[in-house]
Amino acid sequence: MTKKELKERLNDSICLLNVPGVGRTKFNNLIKKFGSASEALTASISALTEVSRISRTIASSIKKDADSDSAREIASRIIQLGWEVFFKDEPGYPLPLAQIRSAPPILFGLGKSPEEDEKIIAIVGTRTASEKGKLFTYNLASALAKTGVTVISGMADGIDSSAHRGSLDAGGRTIAIWGTSLDIIYPASNKQLANKIKEHGCILSEYLPGKNPDRSSFPDRNRIISALSSGVVVVEASKKSGALITVKHAMDQGKEIFAVPGFPTSNNSAGTNELIKCGAKLLSEVDDIFDELPALKGKVISTRHKARTDITDTEREIIDIFTTSPIQIDYISRTVNLPISELMEFMLALELKGVVKEISGKRFVLTEQNL
Repeated sequence: MTKKELKERLNDSICLLNVPGVGRTKFNNLIKKFGSASEALTASISALTEVSRISRTIASSIKKDADSDSAREIASRIIQLGWEVFFKDEPGYPLPLAQIRSAPPILFGLGKSPEEDEKIIAIVGTRTASEKGKLFTYNLASALAKTGVTVISGMADGIDSSAHRGSLDAGGRTIAIWGTSLDIIYPASNKQLANKIKEHGCILSEYLPGKNPDRSSFPDRNRIISALSSGVVVVEASKKSGALITVKHAMDQGKEIFAVPGFPTSNNSAGTNELIKCGAKLLSEVDDIFDELPALKGKVISTRHKARTDITDTEREIIDIFTTSPIQIDYISRTVNLPISELMEFMLALELKGVVKEISGKRFVLTEQNL
């Protein structure tokens, strides 16, 4: 598609989509009937009313209220911003997303195309996550990334951001679905994270330029997160958490649900514990995902800390043993074939470098880098 053709198609699509009363489902019905937004805009009122859910009132609105001038300005702005544009019926649009009833007619992207992501797991949870919850999320995302699984989330504070960072720091790909347009970073404090995601993954949004966050946009984006994933992991969530909206979409789409258990009196565990009661798979380590979805499991391709020049070969070998769970020093000793007395020198060095920390009983976990 040439730049001129893209601009014309964008103009027609935005023009039709912005007609009061149309929305994405009716838009998709119109495209299915007429083949393009251009044809729908020029169709007669009687032809328009033959389309499912298009009343005579909406048909009349399409003929009277379609604002081509405004649409053309928006289309020019999108092209000026350099966004990737994915039309639902064109190559490049993610197939799993195209198959849901409420698929966005147009998807906008920054970064690398999502087309190459075949193995995707969603990790979601509360914005007000505990430090333990964020660390667990970070390590889980890292473990997934090491086996070639792409992590998808919503780039909110808390669990979402930890998931993206864990994947990126392990050298993996990550996808962020925004509840704003791509020209508005939310939260603003995640600007640096957004730049990293663009470089090593992609950011997707269905919203036209200038769209600020509101009460409906974040629940809406959750259907995209679940649609693109093979399964959804909820780490921490209250009973009213927005993460549970993602779960509802995932259940409707036939996806696997995983929940991390928590302390019974913790508000952030109320939602996840309830999910487990209702049949979600209890998740305590990355292998719980692979047990349910074996097709996702691949060879470990650890690239964690690859940019650090202060990590020795032996230290890197130790790092690569870790996944999401604490590891006993005895296990590390056997795996890297080092006596504990010698191994402890390496563990001390890694602690001083901020890579691992000892928690209790000679058990170690990876620290959450750059959180």
